[in-house]
Amino acid sequence: MPELARLIRRDFLRVAGAGLLAGAMGERRTFADPGSARSDSPGRVDLDPLDCRWTFGNHEPRAMYRRIGGPSTGGIEGSALWLDDWHEWFDSEASARLMQELGLNILHSRFYKGMGWKHESKDFPKVKRFVEHCHKHGIRVLAYVQFSTLYYETMQAEIPDLADWAAVDENGRKRTYHTSYFRWLPCIHAPGFEPYLARMVRIALTEGGFDGILFDNCHVPACYCPRCVALFRAYLAREPDPQRLFGIPTVEHVLPPPPSRYGELRDPIAQRWLLFRCERVAALFRRLYEVGKSCKPSVIMSGNIQAIRRADMAGGAALIVTDLRDCFDLFVSQSGNEPGLRDGCIVNRVREMKLARQLDTPILALSDSDAGIAGDAEAKYVLNLMENAVFGGIPTDRTVMRADPAMVSRELVAFRRPLLRKFNEAVRDGRAALELPGYAPVRLLYSRESLLFSERAHRALLSAEEILLRHHVPFGLLPAEAGKELEIPADCEVLLVCDQTCLSDGELAALLRFAERGGPLIVTGRSGEYDEWYRQRRANPLAALAGHGNAIRRADVDTAPVRAASWVIRVEAPRDGGRRLTADLARLWAPAVRIDAPETVFTEVKRSDRRMAVHLLNYAQDPVGPGARVDVAVDALGPIDCTFAAPMEDRKPQPVPVGEHAGTHWRIDVPGFNDYAVLTMSKRER
Repeated sequence: MPELARLIRRDFLRVAGAGLLAGAMGERRTFADPGSARSDSPGRVDLDPLDCRWTFGNHEPRAMYRRIGGPSTGGIEGSALWLDDWHEWFDSEASARLMQELGLNILHSRFYKGMGWKHESKDFPKVKRFVEHCHKHGIRVLAYVQFSTLYYETMQAEIPDLADWAAVDENGRKRTYHTSYFRWLPCIHAPGFEPYLARMVRIALTEGGFDGILFDNCHVPACYCPRCVALFRAYLAREPDPQRLFGIPTVEHVLPPPPSRYGELRDPIAQRWLLFRCERVAALFRRLYEVGKSCKPSVIMSGNIQAIRRADMAGGAALIVTDLRDCFDLFVSQSGNEPGLRDGCIVNRVREMKLARQLDTPILALSDSDAGIAGDAEAKYVLNLMENAVFGGIPTDRTVMRADPAMVSRELVAFRRPLLRKFNEAVRDGRAALELPGYAPVRLLYSRESLLFSERAHRALLSAEEILLRHHVPFGLLPAEAGKELEIPADCEVLLVCDQTCLSDGELAALLRFAERGGPLIVTGRSGEYDEWYRQRRANPLAALAGHGNAIRRADVDTAPVRAASWVIRVEAPRDGGRRLTADLARLWAPAVRIDAPETVFTEVKRSDRRMAVHLLNYAQDPVGPGARVDVAVDALGPIDCTFAAPMEDRKPQPVPVGEHAGTHWRIDVPGFNDYAVLTMSKRER
């Protein structure tokens, strides 16, 4: 026990002192919209998504391919007789030259896969030459660092006590990476694990010449080893009155709860287990971030935290996205959300991008599917690129550099080269409209505790977003957290609180103050009935909204069938078409822009004092007819001039007529288009 106490104390001191390591590394120029969270973490990198063209390539070592044997990342089979030839070609300057020709300028490269540095360092000279080739052709390279895997077959030769680094499940069995029995998952509290990763970061940045780090697979399933149990008990022991909080006089004999499905989490010990794990993981990534910045402040520290809007992200992966904005310069959000229509669902990554934008963190929103190589896949490929450009993600081509017996697929390159050229021209020529500040007059409360403890709250948020997206209502998210002051931005014209079950007294007080000042407020479901620990209040303070004409409070919740909410998010059309919520909005709010378009056309409105841009993105395969219409209120800009462009169809900006409508709005009839179009309105000079 003395040894275990020493480990706990050492770990505590290391976490507590981590904040002292960060120096004054300079400020990052924010790309956030007005009203969004400001970036105040030292060393944050200025990364403009519109300047980036990410691609994938050879980010796995040969040994990993050989060990798997079958198909893996990039589509190459580990047993392929041409595996070595392809690795040699990809490392060559010819590969980097092709990327530059296609306009691709940032990627991640193999460096450390978790097989042990003693084993993997043999490949390091070739990796460094690849980085040099990329830099010669203007391509930034991030070092791939595997976070969640210990390949014990090779690594134990270097780390004899590696078994102690492995996480165990509730039955005491070692956790493995999915079905790969030869890949142990790590216990992040193993004394050697973090220093080893920190060493990999330092080698990559000081010896490898890399521009940053990409931690892959940043998920941390629960570990039930004696070390984690002891740390959890120490975490619980900080509470002065366990009898009042937990109903037990001491936490000395508490065991972590077994895994459970996402639902309504009211068990106080299970709630603390969830937060204990998430706080420890965030602290670890914060320390690794500081390690990277201590090597060079300008490096890009990123992590693949997978779909950042998935259900039960905290329970399954020990990650709370809103807690991670000071841990990474870039979120990598890998999912199956390839944009398009799937059985009545409009699959998209807009939700991921809106959250990342609110957190002032660039996002690489990846969908796993190939965008197609045949001519009839052009619309699919364009949609993938344009969704990122419009909603704030980093445009990505995962597969144009994929492995091929001819080293690179000539068919694929020939298909995508003109599309990439056209896309790059569209972004260059349309940058003024794309980089206008985002316009989000409607805000949705994004309650940290509600989403942690209530699946019902998560589904209510997805449903409300679906209604707003399908009805072309410009909106943004408003993250809220118990214990922090809820600041409702001045440009919030309507605030929606959609069945956000677990709200603190401070959050409720802020909502009431907003309503008392005349702020339009719509509250649905059980919002306010429970505190931040899902404990039922005697009375709901939000009942006081009954006397406010600018507030609507109703018990029923707007719902849309949620088919999937994890790796893929698929939400069907709302059951009532969204009529109830849109009627509530119409009662409280006179929008400055009204958009009449098919529900499969998602819109993003951006504006400044003198300009407004309405970006229209078609998720259906059928062209949009000329019936789509945009109404702009007179008090938004005053008399205006307007242009229409569909750059991916070679339709340059052309003036479109602006007609007065009902004496208060300028009516603009949108010409038809296939995939993407933009209306740009400018205040007419007098």
